[in-house]
Amino acid sequence: SAFAPYCPTKLLQSPQRNFTITMTDDKPSNNNNTTTTTTSSKNSEEDPSSNLADQLSERLIHQEYKIWKKNTPYLYDYVLTHGLVWPSLTCQWLPPVRQLNDGKAVGAIGGNSKNVAEEHSLLIGTHTSGEEMNYLMVCAVNLPRDDVVVDVGDAAGNANGKSDGNGKSGTNEKDESEEAPSKKQKTQEASKPIFTATNYNEEKNELGGYSSTTAANGLVGKIEIRMKIPHDGEVNRARYMPQNHFIVATRGPSPEVYIWDLSKHGSFPEEGATPCPQIVCRGHTGEGYGVSWCGVGEEGKGRLCTCAEDKTVRIWDVNEALKEGKNGMVVRPTDTLEYHTNVVEDVDWHKRDINMIGSCGDDRLICLWDVREGKRNKPMHIIKDAHKGDVNCLAFHPMNEFLLASGSADKTVKLWDMRNLKSPLQTLEGHTDQVYSIQWSPFHESILGSCSGDRRVAIWDLSRIGAEQSPEDAEDGPPELLFLHGGHTA
Repeated sequence: SAFAPYCPTKLLQSPQRNFTITMTDDKPSNNNNTTTTTTSSKNSEEDPSSNLADQLSERLIHQEYKIWKKNTPYLYDYVLTHGLVWPSLTCQWLPPVRQLNDGKAVGAIGGNSKNVAEEHSLLIGTHTSGEEMNYLMVCAVNLPRDDVVVDVGDAAGNANGKSDGNGKSGTNEKDESEEAPSKKQKTQEASKPIFTATNYNEEKNELGGYSSTTAANGLVGKIEIRMKIPHDGEVNRARYMPQNHFIVATRGPSPEVYIWDLSKHGSFPEEGATPCPQIVCRGHTGEGYGVSWCGVGEEGKGRLCTCAEDKTVRIWDVNEALKEGKNGMVVRPTDTLEYHTNVVEDVDWHKRDINMIGSCGDDRLICLWDVREGKRNKPMHIIKDAHKGDVNCLAFHPMNEFLLASGSADKTVKLWDMRNLKSPLQTLEGHTDQVYSIQWSPFHESILGSCSGDRRVAIWDLSRIGAEQSPEDAEDGPPELLFLHGGHTA
């Protein structure tokens, strides 16, 4: 479940297990939207032209979304859209995957395979702007198996084959130009469950997602909240410990870093419940987003690094506190790294070297730290002016120990070889607004994803760098830009 593609001009075949889950908060009754409308009304009294520009921009965004929605059958293998009550600033797949064995119970029709779907879990949060209690949440998502046959049907809702152009299904018509399938092929196809698509909505002028709404109550394709834990302020970021996915670290508007043991919390809180983390990491003096666990073997278990607006990177060890098993235990940082001269936006712990940490910030620096060294005010390596704008994010490659990626407010993603940091290996250009987050695919070594303020998730394939392009393809972007995923309106 790495990434899923979207591209308005290129029709690309997505690799297996590439699911996209789009979560939006654009509900008419949303309190945030009400607040925005009130603010816009107030601004209109001060600057009518600004209000008109906002309205035109909003219309353009929603028109763009409708075009994207109508074209999803041609761009994706599977699309699931779910509206949240409140926005979520964080999202991370949890590792457990449960096989769903009863085909009828998960909306499969046809075929005789038992494991027709899988239940995945997502870690998300809320951002209520202080109007209601915030929550750290775990939700379950039932997705079709990787070898499932997804039948998108036609605009009239026929799910048993392609239309012949006259509104009739072509399933029962034999095409003489095609060779008849063998008995073995028929058996293989029959063993694959089929999921149908929803009908075209004439009123909304949209085509719904590929959820199995007509079979078994439509359980496949639904996102169900399984756990809600009260959280102090909005959840800026939530990340699970690689060695134990029940342990989750979160950042909020306060300087503290919270550590939660999901196994010690009920599925849903009682009325009036207050936040009760297992551990409170206290040491920062400003709000922050960056948090990264050390995932290198058992030796790195319980260690994490964080950053904040106080211009520091702090390292924590929560092992002893977790063993105590008490709630609200306060832990102090084991180390404080100080070199940045402005807000530190992101940190990442190297995926193979237990002693290396990377940090980046609004001072346009990328710093690589060796936590074994005694100097806590001088990084091992420093990349000055790494970008032309604030460096918002960085990520070490999970398999290539020398490869590092960074994203910036200058709208670019850069690749770095840590053996020679004088200049970037490659600059990836395709976003039209600043890049907020980047992530390497855990399944494909050459695939990188980035998200931006332009409401796009870009999928990059580094193996295509330098590939020849026709003039027509070049208009859509560089060869390494594999796909642009849309669908978000904010």
